[in-house]
Amino acid sequence: MTTLYGFACSSLTHPQNPSPLHSQTHFSLALLSLFLSSRSFVRHVAVSDFEQDEEVLSDDGEPSFPPDLKLFVGNLPFNVDSAQLAELFEAAGNVQMVEVIYDKTTGRSRGFGFVTMSSAHEVEAAARQFNGYELDGRALRVNYGPPPPRSEDKFRGSPRGGGGYGDSSNRLYVGNLAWGVDNLTLENLFNEQGKVLEAKVVFDRDSGRSRGFGFVTYGSAEEMNSAIESLDGVDLNGRSIRVTAAEPRPPRRQF
Repeated sequence: MTTLYGFACSSLTHPQNPSPLHSQTHFSLALLSLFLSSRSFVRHVAVSDFEQDEEVLSDDGEPSFPPDLKLFVGNLPFNVDSAQLAELFEAAGNVQMVEVIYDKTTGRSRGFGFVTMSSAHEVEAAARQFNGYELDGRALRVNYGPPPPRSEDKFRGSPRGGGGYGDSSNRLYVGNLAWGVDNLTLENLFNEQGKVLEAKVVFDRDSGRSRGFGFVTYGSAEEMNSAIESLDGVDLNGRSIRVTAAEPRPPRRQF
C-alpha cells in the first residue's frame, strides 16, 4: 500500500532505428541521476505514467535518513496526499521524503504524516513556517526533535526506581516496526490517539540496531483501546504495524 516515486522510460524507438536498447538505457540512467539530484522520495503516490520503480535504499532495504531530519505533521486535511505535502514543504528547503499515513482498510488518510528534510537548518525552518499553518481550513501541527525530558519522579514505580510508565497496565506492544522508526516517530504516531506517557523502541544492545518492536504507554485504558482499534495494521514506513496490549511484566524477585 506504500509506493515510492519511481522512474520509467518509455520506448524511444526512432523510425529509422528499431533497436533502441542502448539509447534507452543511457537515457534512463541520465534521468535517474537527474531525479536523485533534485528530488527524492514521496511515499504512497501512484503515478500512472511511471512503469518501473527505482529507489535508493540502505543495506536493510529501506531509504536511509537520519531520524533528526524527520518532522511530524499532524491535523492534515484528509484530502492532502504525499505529493501535495511535499510541494508545500519544499518552500522550507529540500524535501528528502514524505509519508502520509493511510488506513489499511479504507485507504483514507489518517490525517497525519512525516516529512524528512535534508538538513537540521531546514527542519527548524519548516517547523517555524508550518506549525500552525492553515491548510484547507485546518491548522497543521508540526514538530521535531527528541521528546521533552520527564521528571525522574514520574518513572519511580518500584522500590529500585526506573519502573513507572513501563509498569503501567495501559501498555501496548508495537511490532513489525521498520528499522528506521525511532522513539520520537513512535510517540508522534500514537499521540494522535491520546497522551503518550512513554514510547520506546527496543534496540539491540550489541549492534545498536532496532529489533523491530517497541512499547507505548498511555494514562488510560480508553486511550490504549483507541490506539489498538485505530493503529493496528497501519502502514508505517512501508510496514503494517501490529498493535496489541502488552503482556504484564512479571514481578521482580526480592532478595
